[in-house]
Amino acid sequence: MPQRAPVAVALRPPDPDRAARLAGLAGLRVVSDALAADVLLAEAMPPDRKEAPEARPGEVPVLVLAEGAAALAALRAGARGVLAPEAPPAQLEAALVALARGLAVLPPALLPALAGREPAPVEAGLTRREREVLDLLAAGASNKVIARRLNLSFHTAKAHVASVLQKLGASSRADAVARGARAGLVLL
Repeated sequence: MPQRAPVAVALRPPDPDRAARLAGLAGLRVVSDALAADVLLAEAMPPDRKEAPEARPGEVPVLVLAEGAAALAALRAGARGVLAPEAPPAQLEAALVALARGLAVLPPALLPALAGREPAPVEAGLTRREREVLDLLAAGASNKVIARRLNLSFHTAKAHVASVLQKLGASSRADAVARGARAGLVLL
């Protein structure tokens, strides 16, 4: 299979530290001219500033590093992708490559707001172990498989599943996975 050329990325505002980190990724190359870029990587601007880069039809796609309301505002302003500012390098590289290929990058937690619905309420946060159990539920694992994979007793695994269902307000395992996916807790 032929090797693809690295994706050209321009930074707005310019950031020498981020440029150095991006230059270390094989699938990317940093350029200073936005017109020569395949993707524009931008920091989220405070709402009172008007210099935030906006995507326009036919122009370079914009990936904005933002969370919450700032991420939603960036998408509504025309950004084709949003990623958390502390995203790991591999995730950032994948997002930039995806945008260069014409795809969009959206955090699961923003999908309900973009669709005009409120996210599924999660009354209490899940513990690390409960998140692991939810991931295994999403993979279709039974209580016996969950117990074996997490090195737990069957009864402890069953208790964790019950706790996940209760915290998500779910009536079944499938409902828990659906609610977890809507809340951005699990990717399907």
